[in-house]
Amino acid sequence: MKRLSYFLLLLVLVLVPTLQSCDLDDDGYSLGNYTIALGTVKVDAGNVSFVLDNGEKLWPAATLVPYKNLENGTRIIGNFTLLSDAQNGFDHYVRLNDYSVILTKNIINLTEENKDSIGDDPVRITDMWVGGDYLNVEFDMNIPGALKHRVNLVKNTTLQYPDDGYIHLEYRYNDMNDVTDYVAHSIVSFSLGDMGVGHTDKKGLKIRINSAVNGEKVITIDYKDLQTNKSIAALPGKMKERIN
Repeated sequence: MKRLSYFLLLLVLVLVPTLQSCDLDDDGYSLGNYTIALGTVKVDAGNVSFVLDNGEKLWPAATLVPYKNLENGTRIIGNFTLLSDAQNGFDHYVRLNDYSVILTKNIINLTEENKDSIGDDPVRITDMWVGGDYLNVEFDMNIPGALKHRVNLVKNTTLQYPDDGYIHLEYRYNDMNDVTDYVAHSIVSFSLGDMGVGHTDKKGLKIRINSAVNGEKVITIDYKDLQTNKSIAALPGKMKERIN
């Protein structure tokens, strides 16, 4: 958990005064406790709930922040206080203390026509893992002065990859030739769709990156090695030693 992004750190610091209470609700849950987890917003008949990457479903029975304008499918890092055990189809009723929206993108095709705009600048990835049918990537970057940087997960249609049972993808970065000396830590989620665990007979993912430390390399994520983590607080897969 040492590499929680800066906005999460700020989120926790802001909430500390609120979360220091030791009062207990009727079910014995401490209102002074909280947990941070990645999840996806689900909107059903106008009602917002959250599905964590480990599959647990949370119902916001209480909140400290507005959330009802969140759209279905939005990815968030949420700060939750558990209020109950399973009931009414949810694993927990929770209090939503705060959240940050995660940039979420689909996989796109890289072609001769768009490869320049997609770019291939060196990346500084601090973690990469699969959770909730998403490939999640934590990364550091020198923030731009004016132009938005671009991150993409692509199928490179200009190459012929080996038929080795893996899905071959590439993580691409374009810094738009606009960087400052200030470093930011961020996260992006890519929807795997029918390439995700349980939706394909492929063995896993092989993701090519252009590492700022070690140059071009391929990160392999074997689906057989992925285990459902039933801890509500589970965050990254911690693959740093295999990335940079």
